Order: sequence, then C-alpha cells, then structure tokens
Amino acid sequence: MDNTIKKTGLLTESAKTDFYEKTEKLRIIDDVFFRLIASRKDVCEEILRILLDEEKLIVVRVTVQEEIVSLFRKVRLDALCVLSDGRLCNIEMQKGDGNDDVRRVRFHASTITTNKTPEGTEFKDVPDVKVLYITEYDALKNNQLITKVKRCQKIGDQFVPIDDGEEIFFVNTVINDCTKKSKLLAHFMDRDCFSDPEFPAVSNAIRYYKETDEGRTEMKSVSEQWLEEGAELERKNTQREKERADAEKERADAAEESLKQMKEEVRKLREELEKLKKNQ
Repeated sequence: MDNTIKKTGLLTESAKTDFYEKTEKLRIIDDVFFRLIASRKDVCEEILRILLDEEKLIVVRVTVQEEIVSLFRKVRLDALCVLSDGRLCNIEMQKGDGNDDVRRVRFHASTITTNKTPEGTEFKDVPDVKVLYITEYDALKNNQLITKVKRCQKIGDQFVPIDDGEEIFFVNTVINDCTKKSKLLAHFMDRDCFSDPEFPAVSNAIRYYKETDEGRTEMKSVSEQWLEEGAELERKNTQREKERADAEKERADAAEESLKQMKEEVRKLREELEKLKKNQ
C-alpha cells in the first residue's frame, strides 16, 4: 500500500477521499475493479469464450478473491470460474513484473487442483484446471499475445503434449496482433468508459460501475473494503516483522549467553589444568 495508509494501519478521511477519486480511473486489470466486474458470470464467460476460442463455453459459478491454502502458503484467486463441464478456470490479473511468473502460475494451478479435489477422489476424476494469467507486460518475452503451456513427453527430438487436465495460458495487454483478442485486452487498460458492441457484457459492466449511482456506490464500498484490508494487512505485516525481530533478538541473546557459558567452562578447565601441572 502507499502513503494513503498510516503506519498505525488507520486510514485518514483525506486518504479515503483521495483514494475514492482514484477509483474513478480504475482499469479492468486493476485488482479492486476486476473483482467487481468478474463477479458477473456473463463478464467472465465473455472473456473466456474470446481468449480460449470456445464460443459455447458456459460459466455456472464465479468466486472472486477466494483464499485457498496449500500446506503453509495461502493463495488468493482473482476469479475462479466453474464451467458447465466441471472444469475449473482461474483468471488472474498481474501488473507488477517483479514475479517469477512461471513458477507462480504453476503454484496456482497445483494449489487449485489439490484444494478442489475431494478426499478419496480417483485420479481419473481429478478436476481439469485452466489458468489464464493476464499481465500488462510480456511475461514470457516471446512477443506473443497468448501462449498456451502444457506438459509434454519427449519422443525422439519432438515434444508431444500430454493430456493431464492442466492448461496454462500466458496472456498480455502489450502485443497488438489486430485480432478480436488483442482488442479486448486493450480495453483492460482503458481508464474511461467504453461501449464496444463486440464485448457487450464487459462494456455494460464498465458503464454500470462508472456511470450509474448504484454502481458507483457499490464500487466505493468495495474500494473501501479493499483499502481496509490493505491497512489490516500492513498492520499484520508490521506485527509479524516485530515478532520476527524479537525472535531474532532472543536467539542472539541466547547465543551470546551460550558463548559466555562456554568461555567460562574453558576458563575453569584451564584453571584445573594449571592446578594439575603445579601438583605434578
């Protein structure tokens, strides 16, 4: 979070006002705005149909900002869609490029698989998982708008895909290949409202949240929730850092005390040796 949040984790009214003004210019790729429009099944359905080339794809349920756990690490999913055929499709937005994107997506896919597979499930019934990882930079640096990634087997000098039920799609808003896909992704960067007949669901959602009183109120409410979550996260991180520093100090003090005891033991041993030498 930026300086709109005090170190105490409390929000000032001026900080809130400043933040609300910024929400008017939020883009689809921005986390707080995407969680709003992605809560609409028709929006996710439109995005997936276009980017995956599946015109008949049907989204039956969407969960935004779901937090799932894999052993010791939590993952918060931007939007997890359940499709009519049982497939799971995670849509992730990523702006900052300081990530190991490939490993991050791998972790997301595996965590979804383990978290959404009921205990005792036969391996043949493990759910199929797709991840659409949409970035405002070319994550793979291969100059492609969309790159599909699948596991392969090497046969001779060729790599042949294996159908293990997992598919990863690296998608970016940078490359413009003059297709309907790149046109849609370009809209992800728009700060103003747009009305594009090629993307009616997305256009309607944008206009609702940016041009109607009801939509603006909802966006303000979600923005405040997101801002408070950020403040709480910062407070927890500060507390965690303090606890870590305290633990480090305790370890350092314990090590120092242990060293003192060892020195004392060495001193005593030397004294005993000196006494033995004198008595010989």
